[in-house]
Amino acid sequence: MFRSTLTLLLFLVCSASALGQIKSNNVLIPTSSNSANTLSVQLRSLNELGSFYASSDPDSAFFYAKLAMDEALSQADDHNYAVAKRTMGEIFYLQGAYDNAISYLTDALKVFQELNATNETAQTLLALGAAYQFHDLWDKALNEYHRSRKLFLLLNDSSGLAETYGVIGHYYEKTADSDSAFFYQYKALELYEALDDSRGLAIIHDNIGSIYEDLGQFEQAYDYFLQSAKYDSVCNNLPALVNTLNNIGDTYRKRGIVEESVVYTNKALALADSLNLNYEILSAYHDLAKVYRADGQESLALMYYDSAYEFSQNLFNSQIAGQIANFQTLYETQEKEQAIVQLEAEQRIGRQTRNTVIVGSLGLIFFVTLVAIQERKRRTNATEAFKAQKALSDAKIENIELEQKALQTQLENKKLKEEQFYLELEARSQDLTTKTLHIIQKNRLLKDLREQISVLDKENKMKSDVVSKLSNSIDKGFQFDREWEHFQDSFNQVHDDFSHRIKKEFADLTESEIRLCALIRMGISSKDIATILGISTDSLRVSRYRLKKKLNTEAANKLKEFLINY
Repeated sequence: MFRSTLTLLLFLVCSASALGQIKSNNVLIPTSSNSANTLSVQLRSLNELGSFYASSDPDSAFFYAKLAMDEALSQADDHNYAVAKRTMGEIFYLQGAYDNAISYLTDALKVFQELNATNETAQTLLALGAAYQFHDLWDKALNEYHRSRKLFLLLNDSSGLAETYGVIGHYYEKTADSDSAFFYQYKALELYEALDDSRGLAIIHDNIGSIYEDLGQFEQAYDYFLQSAKYDSVCNNLPALVNTLNNIGDTYRKRGIVEESVVYTNKALALADSLNLNYEILSAYHDLAKVYRADGQESLALMYYDSAYEFSQNLFNSQIAGQIANFQTLYETQEKEQAIVQLEAEQRIGRQTRNTVIVGSLGLIFFVTLVAIQERKRRTNATEAFKAQKALSDAKIENIELEQKALQTQLENKKLKEEQFYLELEARSQDLTTKTLHIIQKNRLLKDLREQISVLDKENKMKSDVVSKLSNSIDKGFQFDREWEHFQDSFNQVHDDFSHRIKKEFADLTESEIRLCALIRMGISSKDIATILGISTDSLRVSRYRLKKKLNTEAANKLKEFLINY
């Protein structure tokens, strides 16, 4: 079951006149007005585009956020520069690059604090707390959440406070403190009900349902998830509705109500597919496999496990490629910024040198000034070289982390393959058991028929030549049955080609003795073995004795132990 831990606010995109013209990889900012207000609107639009695409299209989100950051820097617009930094942090957070996310969010936080932008500071603390939480820095995460809560209380911002309560409640759910989790979720619920905020009510009902589900109280969880789905439908929040439908299906599965579980999970899958929500599609595949496996429908379970495996492979490859591209762009951007800083430093040094030459009339003053300038330049170059080396090292560390994630995915895929293998092995074992029972039943019938014919023969109720033909036919039924060929094929698949291996090592074994070996290895009783082979128990005892001699074993229990371990 896939759950979102923190809902990032996605702002509406401004009108086309404010955004300007967007063509492929270039955003053309309108230049009809040079007023500060117009530039601010343009930068705000770019930041909103970055947030809008943060979860659905990371490449476009990165492009718009980076463009907003560059434009804000060039216009010395500190507020929009900090917003762009925060957007970059949210993008990296959603991509799982938590170190980068924390770095950008921390930079944004410093600027907002310097500007005394209390509301923006509170929002940034909330995002920073989420990044810390997913980076397993739990104490830091809770500290940032409470800092955000205090600021929203100071601002008397009910909406922001409700969101923060919900996040803190979810934090306590993840730390298995259900009492604290319920406390904060119900405080959030009270505020959202007062605000009549359908989107917020959907989130909190989903969070409360999740707590009940963790506690194993699936009826209560179902009730809250159902309310969450209704609110998601009211505010047309389709991505959230996918998650809620999947949760409802999960509660049905855990209560053993297979039919309803399949219905809701398929609804989630269809909606996720229409919205191109890859992680929700993968989650639905996994849940359907679990449902069918729990219901004993192994073939359907195997089909959805295969779908999940193939889809996860494609999703992982595309995600890794996108992350590598984003990190490469970030690295190139940092190099470009360093080059600009160095160029500005060189221009500043040049101006200082010219002024010194013009003003300075004495050679000694000129010489001392020149030496000072050169030394300063040397130190600047050394500092820039150190920064470039550090950026390169950071990029290498990111690559190592990506390789580790790839290795983890390979291990998960191996585990999935093993589960598929055991399912196939179990199916083959069941098929082998069915074939064995069929042979036993058939041979018992032949044995009873042979005994009845013998009785009729003794009572002279049948002609002797007819009795002889029927007896020969029955004996051939015991010896030349095609069921044995199917049995041998299934047996060798389950028991690692046992018949061929033992025949190769003990070449003097007859076909009947190889059959006897197979039946003993399966743990079938002596009575059933005699029935399958069409012989008496005394004849079976003789056959077992001869077999022990050929296999160089002594006691009967050692013969069985030998064949089981062979």
